[in-house]
Amino acid sequence: MKNFKNIIAVSLVLLLSILSFGCKQTEKNTEVKAVRPDGRIKVAILVYPNVELLDFAGPAEVFSNSKYFQVYTVSVNAGKVSTKNNTLNINPDFTITNAPQPDILVLPGAPLDAIGLLTGNEKAIQWIDKVNVHTKLTMSVCTGAAILSKAGLLDGKTATTHSGAIDTLQKLTPKARFISDVRFVEDGKILTTAGVSAGIDGALHVIEKLKGLREALFVTSIMEYDKWKPADGKVIGVPHGMDMSKIKHEHMADAQKRVSKTTKTEEKDVVCGMTLPKGLSKYFSTYQGKDYHFCSASCKNLFDKNSALYAPKH
Repeated sequence: MKNFKNIIAVSLVLLLSILSFGCKQTEKNTEVKAVRPDGRIKVAILVYPNVELLDFAGPAEVFSNSKYFQVYTVSVNAGKVSTKNNTLNINPDFTITNAPQPDILVLPGAPLDAIGLLTGNEKAIQWIDKVNVHTKLTMSVCTGAAILSKAGLLDGKTATTHSGAIDTLQKLTPKARFISDVRFVEDGKILTTAGVSAGIDGALHVIEKLKGLREALFVTSIMEYDKWKPADGKVIGVPHGMDMSKIKHEHMADAQKRVSKTTKTEEKDVVCGMTLPKGLSKYFSTYQGKDYHFCSASCKNLFDKNSALYAPKH
């Protein structure tokens, strides 16, 4: 019996050691994920109790489907965060005390009483103010505009929000001008969107602005999201700090690298850039007398809708 107890004790010690090691590895991996200097544009999404699920999940889905962006979540306090109606429990990657400086900050919305609890937290507002100084773009979704308002970041700006909250936010932010019937508004480095699903449109606009229309359309094809219409947004100004010439140069250099890898026995899907065995793909279209082959039906459909955009210019 004594030996049996000793075996159990040793087993428990080993199990606790393994679990402890696993936790440390998880923490280490989370840190590496967010701060790795790999050149991608860092997108921080602030999550808080009762946040609207699609408000944060929409932009997260958009940005995470582009290889040029790296997404991570940030909360005010440590621990799980429950979305509105307790639909989902989120394990944020960071808190405001240890989150890396993002290039893009996303502030999703929630019921106004939930936002009131967040904006009543002085440390949270101070963090937003501090981070905003160094972002290339700060974006709110839906009633997340109320967070920008509390931080004083909408003064002198044109903005939008959920149609049901425009009057309320206009009263709360007399120095801003709220407009309706637009999916998003870009004014300087501040981008605000209309309600809930409009966060997807706003994020696609950001991708188009930074990485071009092709990349934005590629993301819509992955998501099978055909509701995006760039003209449904309103651009007031150009975000500060955006080095567009550098971004375009890097994008072109990346495209040239992919082309250089293509051999005579291969061809490239002009939509996604994937290399294909020449003439073997079953997905193809003919445009201006030339055949184009694709890796999938979604790329073919995207080409068919935007042939002039994807066909090489000679």
